[in-house]
Amino acid sequence: MCLKSANDNAAEIRRIAACDTISLRDAALRPGLAPGGSHYSGDEAPETLHLGAFWDNTLVAVATLCREVMPGTQSTTTWRLRGMATLPEYRGRGLGRQLAQRCTAYAAKQGGTCVWCTSRVATVALYRTLGFTECSDTFSLPEFSDALYIRMRRPLP
Repeated sequence: MCLKSANDNAAEIRRIAACDTISLRDAALRPGLAPGGSHYSGDEAPETLHLGAFWDNTLVAVATLCREVMPGTQSTTTWRLRGMATLPEYRGRGLGRQLAQRCTAYAAKQGGTCVWCTSRVATVALYRTLGFTECSDTFSLPEFSDALYIRMRRPLP
């Protein structure tokens, strides 16, 4: 899949390996923290989907979707969207939206009933436009950043 930008550059979205996500996640989501801290449980599970957006053959955005029970539920058909990260200079180009849409479609094809995520409060508006709604109070995750987070969910048809 290619996305056209205003200056006719294209981003290619494709499946990538778990190990290819970590340095970009660290750079975009954990600046100034020790490298390697964004390796997540579930990254290596066979059904986990890792997608990358490439701009001029450079990986500039990533997203991961893994089967994971949403806290407070017992459903085994929920999928977690996590590790959504775009390098700062590539934000605002629709890459995160495209990655999230592809991940949501994958979850639906796998029989998923819901996709959920832990969103930084600053990115809630993006997830709302993708059909997610807030389902928790705000909370902190100091191991990742000093931002406030909120859990969001999107039921699947």
